[in-house]
Amino acid sequence: MKCFQTVVSVAILTLCLHAAWAEVVHFKKCPGEEKCTIHEVSITPCPEAEEGRACTVYRGTNVSITFDFTPEFAANELTTDVAWTQPNFDLPFVGMDTAACKHTKCPAVSGTRQTYTYDLPIKKSYPPKHYDVKWKLTSENNDSCCFIVQINITKKTKRT
Repeated sequence: MKCFQTVVSVAILTLCLHAAWAEVVHFKKCPGEEKCTIHEVSITPCPEAEEGRACTVYRGTNVSITFDFTPEFAANELTTDVAWTQPNFDLPFVGMDTAACKHTKCPAVSGTRQTYTYDLPIKKSYPPKHYDVKWKLTSENNDSCCFIVQINITKKTKRT
């Protein structure tokens, strides 16, 4: 029994620490998105989120993105599409794992809140600039959950 209590205590502490380090960021819902509610988006690290600014991410590092969503559709499988979005077109984010069920629970149940978590490598080849990033989960029936966040990619390798 004592071992079980220790395991539970460590799990709770880990969840609390993750929540404390995660930075809730401002996001926009994708136009025409009606079948899904995005509750919260967090990017770690992103100290700029506290001031409502776009996250600064550094080439050659990883960031973690986590979001809570409630689909208003059922899906056995979900795929992930991530793109730099611009007014006239979207440019797919190269190297993404598109199998969303590796990063959230599947099958997705309509009306049930769930969490998606992904560690995103920021490649050194990405040009430094401001980006609007569209993150979309899509079912086999083309129902989707979608949001847009802003990031700034920079050359710096360490935060000062």
